[in-house]
Amino acid sequence: MGTIRERWARGGERGSRLLTKDRTTNGIARRLLLRYDGDVERIAPEMLREVTTELGLRPLPIEHQWPADFVDVVRVFLVHVATNDLEGIRAADSIFENGGHESARGGVPFDTAAAAARLITRRIQAHVHRAAIADGLTDDPDALLELLSRVIAAGEYAVEALSHGYALTAGHPVDGGALAESLGGALIHGRARAVEQAAAAGWPEDALVCAILTSAETAKRISSESDIVVGRYHRDDDDVLLMHPVQPGTLATTLHRTLTGHPCVVGPAVPLTDVRESLDLAQRTSALAANDEGPVFADDLILRLAGPVDDVVVDALHRKYFLDLDELPDDQRSLLVGTLREWLLQWGHRPGIARTLGVHPQTVSGRMQRIKDLVANDLEDSTVRAELLMLTIAERPGASGTT
Repeated sequence: MGTIRERWARGGERGSRLLTKDRTTNGIARRLLLRYDGDVERIAPEMLREVTTELGLRPLPIEHQWPADFVDVVRVFLVHVATNDLEGIRAADSIFENGGHESARGGVPFDTAAAAARLITRRIQAHVHRAAIADGLTDDPDALLELLSRVIAAGEYAVEALSHGYALTAGHPVDGGALAESLGGALIHGRARAVEQAAAAGWPEDALVCAILTSAETAKRISSESDIVVGRYHRDDDDVLLMHPVQPGTLATTLHRTLTGHPCVVGPAVPLTDVRESLDLAQRTSALAANDEGPVFADDLILRLAGPVDDVVVDALHRKYFLDLDELPDDQRSLLVGTLREWLLQWGHRPGIARTLGVHPQTVSGRMQRIKDLVANDLEDSTVRAELLMLTIAERPGASGTT
């Protein structure tokens, strides 16, 4: 992944040579791309959502860059257009050919994938046209027309690359690693065929599945120790998506023993066609637990995931309850906030709280008496408990005087 400017720089001598082919048209393209590069991150997801809706497809989890970073796909496409390097679009192992691989793995009919590519191309052309008009780049209509025509031609090259990748994958025997890749694609796309492919892979008929986010190195270790389906690697970083079956009626946390010692984030167990929901919560959990040792389970952090995100509300609760607490030294304040949080989460069960905190139950009692003096005396009031739970969940561990 990278900005248009970075991709241009990586194009090196080849890109510079191609720029001389049609200086006027390429000059218009370069001005537009460098000026509007930041807009690509907003426009690309909008285009993909519009096209998937128009074709009756389930939206891809674009915000999580799975199974591919579509923003990067659009950026690569635009650089090829601007440098008039259309042949590079259908180069072996290009981002477009890999899109064909992924479509075949996910069970997306090729005609549907090709239609989506052409619809997206038309939308890119419209955006380029509007941007040129807005920037007053219409003095040379022939050059602008050439640029707009080039976008459509590039779209057809992308369809060819999709076709080649699709044929390579669709024609590959579905066994062993190929079966795992095919199942991974079907799961991430939410295809009904995922159920049949899971059965072929030996998964229980009514299995649930959870998404696991980890590094490439950890993914290899996990895969060597258990029956994991590998999803998709990010091309420009170290993130890997794994998917693992879970027995019906159980939580993803049943995988704790399997994943112990492996830094990873695990989404909740969901039906086979809903793995993107598990991925969504795994991604959010990853943001919350960036510095935690793995495995980290979304099921253990549901309250934090659902906690208030409105800073104004959190600040109001802070002023209502924590002003006296803020007068304490940081270490004392941290101990009391942590004790209060566990007391609320465990419904005041002293033995459980003591085990979690690693202290004697009498210590818990002593701390709770101080909390009643400093924070709120009526901890049996349901509204007080609810508000304090929201506040303690929202407050960052180790915070002092602020949330």
